[in-house]
Amino acid sequence: MSKPEQFEGGFLTELLEDSKANTIAIGAAAMVPLLAMVGGAVDASRYYMTETRLQAACDAGALAARRAMETTEFTADHRQIGENFFDQNFESGMFGIENGTRAYTATSGGEVVGTASGNLPTSLMGIFGYGGFPVSVDCNADINISNTDIMFVVDVTGSMNCAADNPNGGNCNNTEIPTSKIVGLRTAVMDFYDTVESATSPQAQVRYGMVPYASNVNVGNDIVARNANWMASDAVFQSRWAKWDQDEEWNFIREEILEINRTGDEWTDVGRNRTVVDSDSKKECKALKPDDLDIYVYDTLGKHQGIQNETINGNQRIREYRDDNERVRYGTGFANFKEDRDECAYGHRLWEDKADVTFQTIEERDPPFFVDWIYTEVDTANPPGLDNPSTAPAGWNTVNIRNAYGSSRQVQVPMSETSGNEGGMINATWDGCIEEANTATGTTWDPIPAAALDMNINLIPSTEAERWKPVIQAVGWQRKDNTGLTDYDDDTSRSWRGTRVLTDVEGKTRLNSEGSVVPMAQAGYSCPAQAFRMAELENNTTASTDGVMRTRQDLQNYVDSLRGRSNTYHDIGMLWGARYISPRGIFASDNATAPNGDAIGRHIVFMTDGILAPNSEVYGTYGVEWWGRRVSGDANYNTLASAHAERFQAACRLARQENISVWVVAFGTALSQNLIDCASPGRAFVADDSTQLSDRFKEIAQRIAALRLTN
Repeated sequence: MSKPEQFEGGFLTELLEDSKANTIAIGAAAMVPLLAMVGGAVDASRYYMTETRLQAACDAGALAARRAMETTEFTADHRQIGENFFDQNFESGMFGIENGTRAYTATSGGEVVGTASGNLPTSLMGIFGYGGFPVSVDCNADINISNTDIMFVVDVTGSMNCAADNPNGGNCNNTEIPTSKIVGLRTAVMDFYDTVESATSPQAQVRYGMVPYASNVNVGNDIVARNANWMASDAVFQSRWAKWDQDEEWNFIREEILEINRTGDEWTDVGRNRTVVDSDSKKECKALKPDDLDIYVYDTLGKHQGIQNETINGNQRIREYRDDNERVRYGTGFANFKEDRDECAYGHRLWEDKADVTFQTIEERDPPFFVDWIYTEVDTANPPGLDNPSTAPAGWNTVNIRNAYGSSRQVQVPMSETSGNEGGMINATWDGCIEEANTATGTTWDPIPAAALDMNINLIPSTEAERWKPVIQAVGWQRKDNTGLTDYDDDTSRSWRGTRVLTDVEGKTRLNSEGSVVPMAQAGYSCPAQAFRMAELENNTTASTDGVMRTRQDLQNYVDSLRGRSNTYHDIGMLWGARYISPRGIFASDNATAPNGDAIGRHIVFMTDGILAPNSEVYGTYGVEWWGRRVSGDANYNTLASAHAERFQAACRLARQENISVWVVAFGTALSQNLIDCASPGRAFVADDSTQLSDRFKEIAQRIAALRLTN
């Protein structure tokens, strides 16, 4: 083969003819595809790194924009928030990208939609004619809640009537003002509902419940509706009973003969008695003739065999006697006219014999009279005052507290103060607040003492010790003397009313000299709004007509009814919040599963405006604590506060152990360590005013609603 003309002579010809130099040509030729492979890999890597970072930035902006949306409305401010987050995660020109863009919009349902794009210049691949690669990503973010139960446990104590910045704290005289914290609470709850509702999946079940708490919780109606046998048959009250007395002196009224049986052989004529009067005629005299006498007793009765029987009926006593060989008489009537004297002699011819006589005497005494009230602990299973006279008003022995669980919620208790009927029965209405099951004293609650039956949030009562008792305002009384609170184990037979002068029916006076003491007072008492069980609420503005919680308007009406009263007992609020939402216990059939079969997220939102502040003179969930001593052995404030604080922590632990998330908000107060320790990790918040409270509630709602990417 002849060589091409262009290879004749010159360097290439020589190189071609030199076999050793052939490898240079081969190597040079091989560099072209190798360079393409390396350049492609480098630029592909740059592309994927850029796309990944661009996607992350797009997602971050979408999530931030959606979190900022309180409703489904998307505004320019929300767009700006999305773009700002994008820019923080993808700086301009990163990876050399050119002509970068990012944009955020939202669908009518509130889903945020984002796009980002740019052109990535090539590096090595540019020598092959590739100028750059277009890069674009899409992102979507939404809030879409799944099956969720939310239990509000809210402080409705007296200080909630104050503004958050009120230096007087709880000293607001139970008067709500426009800037009251309780007004802010109402708004925050509704904002929470609206935030969650806007994120609820149509297939999901979202339910709400609420336990308002102070020194009491109003849960009794729900217990009775579930099973009235979970309420006790007897209870111990710090109360009083009416002491009545009666004089023993009986006053003779009359005597009545019941039966006369003759024992003699014959009647003996013992003369006659007569009366002589002027008379004008025999007819006139005859009209004066008396009837024959029935047999009658001549001697004084009651000297022989004595009392045979005695009957006391109220204030009347009847005694029956039998006297043998009493003299008895009867008389034959006569009337004789003496015409020559114009006189009429009339009377009886008397006859006498022996007889056995049965007769009765009737005596009466003054009615019973009220002496005083005895202030003491009253156990309806062993009622006091049974030594009262039989005609005194019925006392504690006739009380049946189970009547309080009937449809009228009324029970008769011996609390009447009407003169002459002190201690008589009055109708007392049970408003639904309860005393807890048996508990233990002390401040060590980890582990919880076995005797503390009340601390079992899944308690299903089967014994009297486990059952809840009604708090009945009318029966709660204090015991004080001139030095203040008396010891709880003081002489319970003492009359704590003070000296009184009483007058009986005959005008006699009797002095009660048990000692001069200050008048007693009823224990302070307040029962908050009735708690409501977990309920799925329709998002409309029509209230239900049957009182059942089922719409947004029902929730609005409910929070509008909340009022601030009494003292702060965090433990009882948390206990019942946990009971209402627990998948076990007395509400298990409501809470264990959801209709769609999916898992249920459970949350307690606990809000308080102050530190735990028990009051030993208030009639609360553990009775009147100064005298009942159910929680603390000495009932002084510091010991009592420590005991309730430890019980609060125990209740919080029990809730978290049921896989319930506990969110805590301190409203207008410091976030104490006690509150921080109650909350699930990272779920304790502070709100300085009502605006911040709404913000905190909305933030909690958004976090519960599980903000997520949707692509």
